[in-house]
Amino acid sequence: MKVAVNGNPLIGLYAKVSEEYAVVGVNHEPLIDAIQEKLDVDVIVTKIAGSELVGAMMALNSRGAVVSDQVLSSELRELEKSLDVLVIETPMTCFGNNLLINDRGGIANPEMESSVVEKVADFMDIELVKGTVGGIKTVGMAAVVTNRGGLANPNINEWEAKKLQEVAGVEVLTGTVNFGTDMVGSGLVANSKGYVVGKDTTGFELGIVEEALFP
Repeated sequence: MKVAVNGNPLIGLYAKVSEEYAVVGVNHEPLIDAIQEKLDVDVIVTKIAGSELVGAMMALNSRGAVVSDQVLSSELRELEKSLDVLVIETPMTCFGNNLLINDRGGIANPEMESSVVEKVADFMDIELVKGTVGGIKTVGMAAVVTNRGGLANPNINEWEAKKLQEVAGVEVLTGTVNFGTDMVGSGLVANSKGYVVGKDTTGFELGIVEEALFP
């Protein structure tokens, strides 16, 4: 399903999803309805650290959510009604940008402190290694992985793809969204049940998204 937030097709900035839940940072009915319908999840509407860009600010899998200590107490209470939440003190506050994960494993920004990587891996019960996707350190925006498949930035090299496939346990294809945007995480949210993509995504791109996420 294709959607935009007030004309903005970068929907991946506004939402983070897992198998059971979605956290959406903007009370935008078309986006919320699309996520509920296509991903079959319960939606939590809250900002993170005062920002609507929860897709950039938090990491999420079936084990729970990871946020920085910039999260506000009211936001944390909202999250904790439904999720286990790990709050980490770190200068690298945008966990959604800097972690690419599913329920098995994932990649962390190579500049993330090793102690933070270990805490996240322990809490989320995943194998987490440092790396890049297409040479990009903000791995959470450079690709999308679910428990079934993945779509990565077209510039991903063979070594990066192999590493991602090993830790996440899924095959990864390359593609774009929103008429050529290679930061696919900015315009796509998905779990193993469905996906929602930015409204500017072409039919050709949609075909590759479907092939990548539902092999």
